[in-house]
Amino acid sequence: MTYIRVVSIMIIWLLFSNASLADEQHRRAIIETVNQFFLAIETKDAELLESILVPGSLNISSSEQLEGKSELTTMDYERMVSALTRPGRDAKERAWDETILIQGHIAIFWAPYDFHVDGKFSHCGVDSFQLVNSGEKWLISNASWTRETQDCPQSPLGPISQ
Repeated sequence: MTYIRVVSIMIIWLLFSNASLADEQHRRAIIETVNQFFLAIETKDAELLESILVPGSLNISSSEQLEGKSELTTMDYERMVSALTRPGRDAKERAWDETILIQGHIAIFWAPYDFHVDGKFSHCGVDSFQLVNSGEKWLISNASWTRETQDCPQSPLGPISQ
């Protein structure tokens, strides 16, 4: 009886550890896609950005306004690629303490971020990326973010490197 119990426990452990390994691989792939998004902004690489976005995606930002109100800005796929890779500024975005939820072929990446333009702090907020697994890689199907200039937390990543 003890032998069967030990073997059963080992089989259950193996099943759960394989599922955890697969989840961790997906998690790393999602983080890599988000890091490519940030790199595309920093290097103004429209081709890289297009390679990780689902064509036709809709993207929404919420900017703080006076008296606690917000302004919603909607960008279609083409406008987003153009806006995030435009020449004339050096931009850097960083995120930390991400929360990632995965169910099958869809996922959500949620994290606080800071954004710097020409080496100076511009704003902070929360990024929310919805992703889909194409079978080959994770793609961003929707990006939403808040844009805040007041009460921004100090990034645990330290100062930006030039």
